[in-house]
Amino acid sequence: MSCVFCKIVNHELPSYKVYEDDLVLAFLDINPVSKGHTLIIPKKHFENIFDIDEKTLERIAKVSKIIAIKIKENLDDVLGINVFQSNGKTAEQEIMHYHMHIIPRRKNDNFKITNCFKSLKLEDNQFNIILNKIRI
Repeated sequence: MSCVFCKIVNHELPSYKVYEDDLVLAFLDINPVSKGHTLIIPKKHFENIFDIDEKTLERIAKVSKIIAIKIKENLDDVLGINVFQSNGKTAEQEIMHYHMHIIPRRKNDNFKITNCFKSLKLEDNQFNIILNKIRI
């Protein structure tokens, strides 16, 4: 398999391991946007959120909180944390193996998430159409 994350799980590529258990692996991103940028992946290959099982997804969520707290408490000047992940090429997923980013944020770090939140202007009827299609 040519998946870089699977190669890390299988010890075919090195990593700076932060955490590991039977379902997930967390390691420092080798192309970090800030010091401490960590990736959390399932050990089993899942392409994205649409095919990952709930047990593994829950574990990743729990581990993300543990790592976020550890980063905030132990790395210098960390004032906040971004936790995010992308699903599919259109969503700018670059490695087609589910992964969660934990990005430490510091004052004046120049990393801007807000650039991706350009608001659409929708009418009430448009909101209601969407709501009726996705409401659980």
